[in-house]
Amino acid sequence: MAPKDEPRSDAVGFEAHLEALEEAVRALESAELTLEDSLSRYQDGVAHLRACRGLLDEAEARLAELVADADGQLEERPLRVTEQGLEDDPER
Repeated sequence: MAPKDEPRSDAVGFEAHLEALEEAVRALESAELTLEDSLSRYQDGVAHLRACRGLLDEAEARLAELVADADGQLEERPLRVTEQGLEDDPER
């Protein structure tokens, strides 16, 4: 069971975690929080970041299953992030 203050990644989607993380960053950058509130928001942000990473790891594993060939071998292709999304990296 997840700790009380840490969001459960299976109950909340990636986009919701990312939005909450971005909100925590905005609040911390505003410099309007007390020290205690800043620490609390930072802790919340770290929890959402962990959840995002976990969901991304799960998605990567699912994608690997989808691109495996008939022998179960994976062909790794470097990708790069562009404004249009992920693309093959021609430099590798």
